[in-house]
Amino acid sequence: MRFLLQAVNNEDHLTPAREVFGMADLLSATISTAFMTESGLSLLQSVLEPIADRTRIFVGIRNGVTTVQSIQKALEIGCETYMVDTGTRQRIFHPKLYYSRSALRSKLLLGSANLTMGGLRTNIEASVLQEFDVADDAAFVNDLEGKLDALISDYPDHVIRAIDATQLADLQRAGRLIDERKRRPPEPAGSSTDRSLDAVPRMLLHTNPVNVTRPAPPPAPPVVPAAPVARARLEQVWESKGLTRRHLNIPTGANTNPTGSMLLGVGAWEGVDQRHYFRDEVFAALEWEPDPAPARAHIERAETVMRLIVKDVDYGERRIHLSHNTRTDTAAYQQRNSMTGLHWGEAKPLVAHEDLLGRVLKLYRETDAPTRFTLEID
Repeated sequence: MRFLLQAVNNEDHLTPAREVFGMADLLSATISTAFMTESGLSLLQSVLEPIADRTRIFVGIRNGVTTVQSIQKALEIGCETYMVDTGTRQRIFHPKLYYSRSALRSKLLLGSANLTMGGLRTNIEASVLQEFDVADDAAFVNDLEGKLDALISDYPDHVIRAIDATQLADLQRAGRLIDERKRRPPEPAGSSTDRSLDAVPRMLLHTNPVNVTRPAPPPAPPVVPAAPVARARLEQVWESKGLTRRHLNIPTGANTNPTGSMLLGVGAWEGVDQRHYFRDEVFAALEWEPDPAPARAHIERAETVMRLIVKDVDYGERRIHLSHNTRTDTAAYQQRNSMTGLHWGEAKPLVAHEDLLGRVLKLYRETDAPTRFTLEID
């Protein structure tokens, strides 16, 4: 028996999970997970492909995390995949286990790790890895496999076999599976008006950085009038790389004069033309006006209201100013540099803090009110 405490110690769940499914002469394998993403499942793809015809996956849906791309990936690999839908958000399918059996042995990794990048690599997760003798531990092995079998037979309306892309598209349209390209909007755990009360830095764990460059999401479809919803619907429109002192306007020395602004560039999204994307797409609905000074008439200016969420705490709305250089004959433009800046203004006291260095900024826009935004740093 072995106890794992991912990230706190220098270990993760990926290596033991691969060990479970790399057992010789494997007869069957099972994964049960509350949440699954394509990026998480892809970590195990190389060990699952040779045993896909003997592998089944149970995964929760209707939970706002499991993605349509992850189920598509499971079908591509060839695993028998069951989606567990409890029919309510008050109860979710939550067991996490990685199990395999040969004629003589079985292995079980049981704990808190979901089949996601965070679950297998970066979150603080705890599990127990144990090996069993199929003959000596027959009662336990049969009990485990029998109860998982019973899920399928006892709940036919809720344990749904994944079949094809048409079925998955219907589940996505029904809101029971989400699109992995559209990251979840922030839902802060609390709110505050005093940023100085929270100076907790990012916890330094024993994890290897996972650098993921994501494609920008496809253009949003036209808004269809619908019944009022309880809260604003948000779409992510940009994501930064690790924030620096320049981004956050933290002085590097006594004589440093912070600019009070941050240039908006490609960040973590590939395929973004930073010269035009922010002015012509992200902030296109704002009222832009030329700078009143004749010498700066080529600079357009606009303002908007942004809700600021820092480290999962909501600090309310702040007025943010934006500027855009319209000139196309400059060296900066020819070199495809950023032409749009975000000016922190009254939000500067919330962001100019050491504990935010290296974190990521995500920008969201309200789908039904494209002049209103949410800015999250975490």
